[in-house]
Amino acid sequence: MKKSISNRDVERIAQHAGLSTHQVREALALRGTMPPETLERVRTSAAALRYTISARDRVAMAANTSVATVNRAYRPDARHLVRPDLLRRIEDEADRLGYTPDLVAQARRSHGSPIVALCVDIEQLFNPYHAQMLLYLMRTFLQRERHPVITPITSDRALPELAQSGVTSSVVLWEGRHTRHQATLLAATGRQAVLIGRYEGLPSVAPDWVSASEDLIQRALDSGYDLLHLGYFSPDHWFPGARLEGLARVLNSHFGPRPELRMWVNPEHDHAQTVSTLRQRALHQAADLFEQLAATPGALEVRGARRGTAITEELLAELDLWVGERRQRVAVLGLSDLTARLLLHSLETERPDWVLGREVGLVGYDNIEPLLSYLQPVLTTVAYDMDALSQLVADMTLAPRSSHGPDTFEVVPTTVVDRQSL
Repeated sequence: MKKSISNRDVERIAQHAGLSTHQVREALALRGTMPPETLERVRTSAAALRYTISARDRVAMAANTSVATVNRAYRPDARHLVRPDLLRRIEDEADRLGYTPDLVAQARRSHGSPIVALCVDIEQLFNPYHAQMLLYLMRTFLQRERHPVITPITSDRALPELAQSGVTSSVVLWEGRHTRHQATLLAATGRQAVLIGRYEGLPSVAPDWVSASEDLIQRALDSGYDLLHLGYFSPDHWFPGARLEGLARVLNSHFGPRPELRMWVNPEHDHAQTVSTLRQRALHQAADLFEQLAATPGALEVRGARRGTAITEELLAELDLWVGERRQRVAVLGLSDLTARLLLHSLETERPDWVLGREVGLVGYDNIEPLLSYLQPVLTTVAYDMDALSQLVADMTLAPRSSHGPDTFEVVPTTVVDRQSL
């Protein structure tokens, strides 16, 4: 199969189909004025002669130029060699035919690539929060004339192959259990990467979860909750440690009654390593508080990883003990909006006598409410400017390596959206 169609190839197809070369060119350009039977004759003859007609061939035919000129029009280093009127014609026909250049081949030719790999966990693609963030990131990179490609990470891989390939110039990661391994792989392959979250081996960007936590904890204390449940603590993520730092700062300046604290930890959790990581990240008050919780019976509850309804079922069972039997007022923090909404639904259907914001306080942390307009917006949550975060990520991703170090860390301001559920 030939990679492109020359004038001689057009003549051969025309002879085989019993048509003129003009008719063949118009058919290859997919002109709407061509009769369907003519289009079919050209298609059949091209297939019989073993030609593969690419979108690039069709653009060249439609613009009445060569494939080489179309290639030149889409190469940044050669674009100026194409006449302005011909360049406009090529772009107009490319838009009509839905053509985009082969970025992989372009990268191989030029030893530089516009491709940015967005490496998100495959399960997060079904989460509206991550879907919204991906949309902002893609818009930002496209505005900067880069080509973002979503490259999902499956559970058995640390990185997709495209992220490590030479056709990719840079990579955007989300923090998680593979972060250390990912950073090592990318350093070995020379890829420039930025992390959404926090890791000392990569330039990182994250929302200001410390300030958000301070605000929410102060609200919980002012409302007189007896017990605060902080959700899961994962040392692989910046958010739980930042949340703990905000809590510690408020408690250290609080002179009233101190609520009980509960937090779930993984069975393989290493307390000493967690404290070391928190101190390394300058979350010193969080490290002190974690040590206190580790020494307090019942404060740290060992739980295996849970998702969705499994988390809400366990929380509902614990709330039955605390609220139903002990008559304590409990604030549940540290849940994503999706998980918090599942718990909210369980409370409304199974515990209708408990008043949200009185017996049970509930908050989320990623403000998906604008995406779920069909739901009543009753969940207090945390919002931040996703466009600002995307711009910071792009700045770091596209900047020269010498302009920032692997420990560069930027935060985006957050805002608590109060909907009276805490």
